[in-house]
Amino acid sequence: MYQKHKPMKLILIKTQNYDFKPYGFFIIKFRTRQGHLPNIIPFDELHMNNNTTMPLTDEQDKAVIKEMKKYKTDIFVDNYGNTFYTRAGNGFTEVSHKKLVMYGNDEAFKHALDSKYEKYIRD
Repeated sequence: MYQKHKPMKLILIKTQNYDFKPYGFFIIKFRTRQGHLPNIIPFDELHMNNNTTMPLTDEQDKAVIKEMKKYKTDIFVDNYGNTFYTRAGNGFTEVSHKKLVMYGNDEAFKHALDSKYEKYIRD
């Protein structure tokens, strides 16, 4: 005879360690006509990889916001310098945009952005 099974409830938590650095001086804007400015990334042009989203605790979220304000950027990069992240919803997620790649590869673009925020340049 078959026995009736009760549903099994689980809470699964994934953990991953990151070392982030602030990247450029990028601002993600939801509604903007200023997409031509070097530091503005229109939200509708930002590509988010939702499969990479990692939840943040309230304490971590506050720390991320503090770093964003301190370094005048909404974008962080990993130790390898090739994966970009931002705060989205209640987590940290991988993002991509052509301006992020240009900042790393195009010296004129990097200079245009950095010269505006020269007093915030970091090591």
